[in-house]
Amino acid sequence: MTNFGKFGLTLGVAFIVALTVGACAAQPSTSSTGAPAAASSESVVYGEWRDDARARVVPYKIYLPTSAGPHPVVLFSHGLGGSREGAQFLLEHLAANGFVAVAIQHPGTDESLLQGRAAGESNDALARLREGTRDPRAAIARFTDIPFVLDQLERENRSGRLAGRLDTSRIGMSGHSYGALTTLVAVGQRVGGRRARSFSDPRIDAAIVYSPNEPRDQDPQAALSDVHTPILHFTGTDDRSPLDHNASPEARQLPFRTISGADQYLIVLNGGDHMIFSGRVQRAGGMSAAQQAQTEAILRESLLFWRAYLLADADALRELCALPERVRSIASAEVKAGRCQRETPLHF
Repeated sequence: MTNFGKFGLTLGVAFIVALTVGACAAQPSTSSTGAPAAASSESVVYGEWRDDARARVVPYKIYLPTSAGPHPVVLFSHGLGGSREGAQFLLEHLAANGFVAVAIQHPGTDESLLQGRAAGESNDALARLREGTRDPRAAIARFTDIPFVLDQLERENRSGRLAGRLDTSRIGMSGHSYGALTTLVAVGQRVGGRRARSFSDPRIDAAIVYSPNEPRDQDPQAALSDVHTPILHFTGTDDRSPLDHNASPEARQLPFRTISGADQYLIVLNGGDHMIFSGRVQRAGGMSAAQQAQTEAILRESLLFWRAYLLADADALRELCALPERVRSIASAEVKAGRCQRETPLHF
């Protein structure tokens, strides 16, 4: 077997990720926006960036704040079968509160897996999505989308309609399920088992992972030892994927428990399932009281984290340090943060 083949086999086992069917329709969110701001963003910018070096087109959707900026930038990577329309409830909220939110679409692991199958091929949605976990080239393309997108944002900030609106010295990276893995890889997680590779980008200052997975076919400590980025980890007590019944809610906490190179925060929503983070539940409407409370917690705590780590907001940092007590009515939480122990403010 070739080196690439061995690496690809490991990737095929490792990347069993979220079902996000139905997360692609562009509809307004029906959820509460949560504290503190409820205003909508000034505009939404759709487009595509072409990477000639990779013969690849990367679609995007950018949510802009109302003021001119420059504003910190938060990237969002969707789960398997998703699109740039994912997590709209969350990205609108970030834009309304002064962050440029950039939703990236990853061809090959996006909604295209659920479209246009040839006669005789499987029509089963889960089977199609499982196929998407077996192609190492699609995984590598997804991981290398992140530095490419950061390059494009820097270019767009120099000229054109986004000129001067982006603070590219303050970058956050986030994602759901496969997007959470993409986020961890972007901040230093190695993938590929014994032939582990790094796809990290030092421009990323902080990260949020929604429904992350434990490293597969690797020692977690070895896979995650190069992560030195502050991270907020979200999961729920019912956070299971139909693509991988072995990915338990407890296993999703393993990155938090393993990473020791930077401040780490963990929130486990009581009764929270896999799709509460994708936007699918919020878009469907008719949320239960528990889902409404979970949604508000996702919005509130995500915003606090970005304010603390991208804006050096000391008040937001103090609230994060008190996370276990603040969320105890709807979640359990843990904090591993040296800044909380030292009460040291952030500086840029």
